[in-house]
Amino acid sequence: MSRFHLPSPNLFYTLLALALLAPACAAQFKVTDNFNRPDGPVGLGWSTFGNGAQISGDQLKTFGKVDFGGGIQRNLDVSFPLRFSFDFSTTSPSNGGWVIGFNAAGAGFDPDNDTSEVVLYQSSGSRQLCVEFQTSSGPVTQCASLADGQRDYTAKAMVTGRLNSDFSATVTITYNDSLQPGEVTIRSPAPTGAKQTALGSVFFFGSINAIYAPDYFDNFTLVLM
Repeated sequence: MSRFHLPSPNLFYTLLALALLAPACAAQFKVTDNFNRPDGPVGLGWSTFGNGAQISGDQLKTFGKVDFGGGIQRNLDVSFPLRFSFDFSTTSPSNGGWVIGFNAAGAGFDPDNDTSEVVLYQSSGSRQLCVEFQTSSGPVTQCASLADGQRDYTAKAMVTGRLNSDFSATVTITYNDSLQPGEVTIRSPAPTGAKQTALGSVFFFGSINAIYAPDYFDNFTLVLM
């Protein structure tokens, strides 16, 4: 059985409106999707961006494309801080990476003209965790230092992140590849000059792979705190 907390658009927006009335100290809103449904279109209110995505083998299968990658999106205003997690694997470890973006005005991720309030991405497991954010002169990218033991994704890894109100971020990767260290944590400091103003209401995540790949996602969770 598919598990997604928002089976219809009307229920989706009703729950969001109620969640925003919760005390600041309480969890405001939670979305999960384990993608356990028949192969084919993603469904459940998701649309696709870039080179697209589909359900395959009870996972989200995404297809890369130069400059845009590919994945899924939906209308979802978010506030910060928030937490997210998902399982990630790739058929192209040297190029396989992920992207997650919040409060965008347009579809998906455009690194040259992005309209998201903030984006987190990692172009491959051995590359830096980067934050792209809006400033008075347009989008700017800041990348964190590499963590000891960081490496490409060669098995199904678990990615867990926290994005704070100042856009500082912490991402922990559990590799599940039988190598050591089994887990690394990457810390990205708060960027300077971030506008922290939503340009839109599109939430998206998926592959940042510049080649077709494909990449796979599973057990997605997003929690507004």
